[in-house]
Order: sequence, then structure tokens, then C-alpha cells
Amino acid sequence: MAQEPARTGSRQRRRGLYGPPPRLTRTSPLTGRLVWHIGDWGRASEHIGARWEVVARELASARMAPDDRLVVLAATPGLMSKVLASGLPHADALRAWREDTCVALEPLDFKWSLETASARQVSSETLARLLAADLAELKTALLPVRAELGLDEDAELVPRDGRFVAPVHPANRAALMAEPELPTLLLPVDARAFFEPLPGWSAARALARLESSNLDRLSGIEAIERYYRLGAGVEGGLSRLATGLFETEPAHVDAEARIGELRRQGQSRSLNELLLYLQRELEQRRAMDERLAQLPRTAYPFGRLRGDLHKLGVPRAVLDSRGALGRAYAEVTREEMAAIRQAGRELVASGASPNAALDQLAAQPQRWLAIGTAQARLIGARLADVSHT
Repeated sequence: MAQEPARTGSRQRRRGLYGPPPRLTRTSPLTGRLVWHIGDWGRASEHIGARWEVVARELASARMAPDDRLVVLAATPGLMSKVLASGLPHADALRAWREDTCVALEPLDFKWSLETASARQVSSETLARLLAADLAELKTALLPVRAELGLDEDAELVPRDGRFVAPVHPANRAALMAEPELPTLLLPVDARAFFEPLPGWSAARALARLESSNLDRLSGIEAIERYYRLGAGVEGGLSRLATGLFETEPAHVDAEARIGELRRQGQSRSLNELLLYLQRELEQRRAMDERLAQLPRTAYPFGRLRGDLHKLGVPRAVLDSRGALGRAYAEVTREEMAAIRQAGRELVASGASPNAALDQLAAQPQRWLAIGTAQARLIGARLADVSHT
């Protein structure tokens, strides 16, 4: 019964994370889930999470006792990939210290937002399962820790319950009110120093000016984060719109200058108006992207691959494996798409609009079918050879 409040608080915190965000209108308040949704246009959460892992590591290290050691999984070559491959839940780091003849280990997870935090992720039971997986890379990473603590290389590892390392933030304080037993270490952060190095900061400055605000004069982490997420989203959206339909590398844009241009053109007299404009343009671009993505699949359907591989003598075990067929089909469509993109770039260079180029490419299914069939033959020959060895 003692666990029920935590589970209830966890459900309450997650309730606002799922489903569509609030509708964006000329007057809708740019807060909460809507801001996160807009930030996703420019991978704001990804940038914040990666930055917090670095900053939290430094802040946590500064708080440890002199004899404590910190093992950051992502900082050890090959370790994180092996942990991920194990499929086991895990924290970002392990704080290690000596307890008699043992090494005590506390899992630390670096989380910018506690919205999705679950105490199970940093529990001693979860860590014990990871240690029981007997990963060679984890053993290697803990060997110097044992030595630095003055212990033998086979000293026992004792898992302890851990904590989430998160910034002091109104949203995190609210999460802890809903679930006060969530194990957490909240650390103060210089908000401007945290966000300033991230992609989208110059756009955030421009957006703040649209609302007659100045990021240099703001100190509250919540307000600065709001502008950063919006700025990253706007920069990401502008980059997507500036990237050619058939290009694979995103275009670099001067978001601040482009925002100024849109304002002079009457497209961004207010922040909401700018976001509505971008949303409409991105929806049109998304429709074109989806149409492009369908071209190789329409020309060479998934079902055809199995028949072609069967004719080429590929073993039944491969033909009955959805995973193996999926990987083979991805290889086929990748070859088709590379040819389609190249042809699209040539059409655009000759003066065709992206839509007109798509029309012309869609009218040539036999061309892409031939490429898909040729690639399937190569795959079939490779798989048949493997089966005979």
C-alpha cells in the first residue's frame, strides 16, 4: 500500500504528455505542451537533454565526497552501446564509494524534466539486473574504480537505490509535489549559460523581441526555456523549409535574419502569427516528403521482395523472418531513393518545381522497379551464398 501514492503521482504527471498538443491559434497561450510540440520542429528536447547530461555530470561530480568516483556510461567507449543492446533499463551514471571491503554503487540518471521519471529506473533492483548481465565492458569500466578505492579487482559490488539529477525548475518542483517520494537531487543552473550554446539561441532572441522582451534581462529558468524551445523550433522549421525536397543534408539558415524578413513581409507581426505561418508551410512540406517517401515503396512493394528472393533460392528461414525481410527491403528502398533523389535534383536544376519534379518521378515506376529488382538480386545472391557456407 505504501507504493500507491507514488504510482498515482506518476500517472498524474504523465497525463499531460500524451495526445495532441493544444491547438495553435493567433491568441493561444504559448505554454506547456504546445511549446514542447513547437520545439520538436527543431529537436529542442534532444538538444536540452544532451546538454544537461554534460552539465549535470559536472554539477554532480562537484557535490560528491572526495573519495567518491563517478562512472558515466556514455563517456566510456563501447559501454553505452552494450548496455543499450542488453535491453535492460539503466541510469546514466554510477556513483561509487567504498563500504568496508565492497564497492557501493548508486545509479544517477540525468533528467532535465521529472515528468517521465520513474523510481524503478534508479532502484537497486534495476541496477542489480544490469550487473547480473555480466557485461564485459561494465566490468572493465569498474576495474579502475576498485583500484582507486583501494580494493581488490574482485571486490563485491553492492547496488544501492539511486536518484534523478535534475535542475531546480518550477516544473520539477511541481512533479515532486505530485510524487514527493521520487528520489531526486535538484541542482541550481545558470539558465542563460545553459541554453546559450545550443542551436536556436539566436532565434530565441529574435522571438523574445517580438514580444518586447530581452533574453539578457531574463533570469527565470522557466521563461528562458520557453523562448529557447520556441527559438529552436522556429530555426528547425525554417531550416526544413529551406532544404530542397530532394536534398539529404539540412540547409543552414540565419534564423534571426529570416524572422526579420518575414516580419517585413507581414508574416510575423506577432509570435503566434509567425508560428501559424510556419505550421502551415511545414504541413505542406510534410505532405511532399510523404509523397516522395512512397515512390520507392509503390514501385517495388514489400510483397514483391519475398517472391523475388524465393526465386533466387534464399532459404525458407530468411523468407519467414519478418526482421530479415525488413532489413533487406530497407536496403532495396534505400537504393531506389538514392536514384530518385538524384533524378529529382536534376529536374529541379533544369527549372522544374519540386511538385512538378515529383509528378515526373511518379510517372516512371518501371525505372525505380528496375533498380529495386537489381538490388534484390544482389541481396538474394548474398543470402543464398551465406546459406551454403
